[in-house]
Order: sequence, then C-alpha cells, then structure tokens
Amino acid sequence: MVRIILPPQLSELIARYDQKLSEKELSQHTKRAYLSRNKKFLSYLYESEGMISLNIPDTFKWSDIITRYKEHLKNEHQASHNSINNSLTAIEDLMTFSGIDIGAVERETWPKSTPKSLSRDEQERFVDAIFKTKSSKDRAIACILLYTGIKIGECVALDIDDIYITAHTGRITVKDGRVVPLNTVARRALVQWLIDRHKKFGETTERALFLNPQGNRLSTVGVDLIVRKIGHKAHLNLSAQVLRDTCLSNLVRNGNDLLLVAQIGGHRTIETTRRYSVDRNFDAHQAMEGLRQ
Repeated sequence: MVRIILPPQLSELIARYDQKLSEKELSQHTKRAYLSRNKKFLSYLYESEGMISLNIPDTFKWSDIITRYKEHLKNEHQASHNSINNSLTAIEDLMTFSGIDIGAVERETWPKSTPKSLSRDEQERFVDAIFKTKSSKDRAIACILLYTGIKIGECVALDIDDIYITAHTGRITVKDGRVVPLNTVARRALVQWLIDRHKKFGETTERALFLNPQGNRLSTVGVDLIVRKIGHKAHLNLSAQVLRDTCLSNLVRNGNDLLLVAQIGGHRTIETTRRYSVDRNFDAHQAMEGLRQ
C-alpha cells in the first residue's frame, strides 16, 4: 500500500474529518471508504494542483478542479463509473464538513436501471387492497415490505425476538443488524398478526415471525405469492422488490438524508441510494399521505 503524505493543513483537516466520521451512524466499511477516498483526493490536490489547503482564489472553481480529478481517476487509475461516483460522494461529504460549496458535480452515467416504484395512484390502490385482505398475516407482510423497505429474504428471516413494539413506537432488527422503524400502520398490522399467531399456533417453539399453515417458517415463495395476490386485487403486477423500491423512493423524495435512507436500505454505497431520486413524476408528499402514515 502506498503511503499518502500530506502537508500540515491537509493532514490536520483529514484528522478532524476522521474524528467526525467516527461520530456518524455509518458502517465501518463506509467510514473507511470515505476516509480513503478523501485522502486520495487531498493527495491529488497537493501533488497535481499544488494546493496545501482548501482555500482557493476566487478565480478558481471547485467544479473545474473536481472535473480534472475525475479525468485523473479515469486516465491514471482506469476507475469505473461506480468507483468515480463513490469518490464524488465522499468528496461532497468532506467539503460539506469543511463548509465549502462545490456546486453541482456531474456524475458518471449510472449503468443500472432506475428502480421501479409504484405511482401515487398505484400505492393508494395497493394499500386499499391490503386493508381489504382478511388474513392478518398477509396484511402484516405487505405492510412490513411497503413501509420498511426490507428485502423479501430479510422479511422471511425475521424472528419474534426481532420485533419491538410499544404503544407509540416500534422497530424491527434484520439479520445484518440494521434497525428499521415501524410506522403506526405497520405496528397495528403486526400486533394483530401476533395475536392471531398465538391463537392459531399457541406456545410453539418456532421463533419465526411468519409461519406457514403447518407452523413452520414461511418461505420466500410463500411471501412472494402473498404480495402478488394482494397486488392482483389492486390490478397490479408487482413483487416484493417493487415494494422495497417504492418505500426507499418515498423516503428519498420526501427529503430524508441519503445516508439515513442508505442505512435503512442496507446499501453499501450512497450511490445505490441516489438512484431512488431519479424518477420524480409524482408528488411524493401526497403519495405518503395516501399511504396512511
């Protein structure tokens, strides 16, 4: 590994930034990545731009400097689009920490497709179908997927002990350790299912939250069928992934911090989360109102 040597002012800056990172609710992987990418950026500023601090004359523009850095990453390091965009995200975080406005920085074209989320009308139809469903288990599953954005596999893996609900709050803990809040609708649906679960299966030793008719853990196929059945009632052809995309899209469009949404979604990079802000073809605030939050 090449040791990066910085002048005193930039070394002091990265040390303070490292301390600030340690206070953020980010995974250790993300913190290490942000720090490493910003060290490389500051090294570039020192070695290629001749900068010993982030103070630049008014005749210089950060957008121009960062554009040159992007070209440096492409030409000297053959960095991928994803790697460049991740570096830009880290740089934006460092500049925000430093109180510097670098303006809009154009990112590399994202090679993946935009997440498919339900429109406001489709969300309202799906929620209506949820509340017309007789099965409390089906309602709870649909609400968890729509309002927490967890993956279908994470939903299936939930145990009774992963649920925490009080009169005014609630949360679930998925297997990778993420803690995701539950809104009022999801809490009520879960409480009703827990009551019915106990009535039907009694003091079973099975700790899975969602059970099949035989009293065993429900499979991903079983959850998928439930989602599609409710979707069919709303005249929608959807999947658990569409519900996840819808939840995360709503969170981003309603102005929630991307780092927070990334944590909820379990994204390793914030660039994955940023894709959820691409489609703005409906009023997100009204959409969330329609979802009976």
